[in-house]
Amino acid sequence: MKWKSMFVVMSVMLNVGLLAYLVMGPSHPTIFLSETYGQNRAVAGGGYAVTTANVTSSRQALWLVDNSEKRLIVYLVGSGKKRGLEPIAARDLRRDFGEDLAGDVLLVPGEISSGVEAVYVIDPVGKKLIGYFSRGKGLELVGLRNLGEDFRK
Repeated sequence: MKWKSMFVVMSVMLNVGLLAYLVMGPSHPTIFLSETYGQNRAVAGGGYAVTTANVTSSRQALWLVDNSEKRLIVYLVGSGKKRGLEPIAARDLRRDFGEDLAGDVLLVPGEISSGVEAVYVIDPVGKKLIGYFSRGKGLELVGLRNLGEDFRK
């Protein structure tokens, strides 16, 4: 009887320890998923912003911003024999927004033609918006807008 009660106590302690680890476990960026255009889109914490967007009707790209470096990198998502992520373009957001890029940026995808999406980079502190799109090689700048001026009109 003594061994059974000791076993139960040890099992309960182990389960409490595992539960505490799951709740307070190692630190990692929080990822928030939202539903847009029927696909999962992610905005990640920890200094990064992430989304996916179609570069053709059959190919997707992963758009990643390192907010500490203010750099945008676009990876083509491979399929078939070319699985993995292939970097296809990179931009210096400080240069594109101007030196006054103020805060962490947000990424929002939006369809511009059948199967092709632009990704809009928003600086909510500096109130600026810039759009890019890609057809699988390089990036094209859609335009830069000053949101502060646009909302005053």
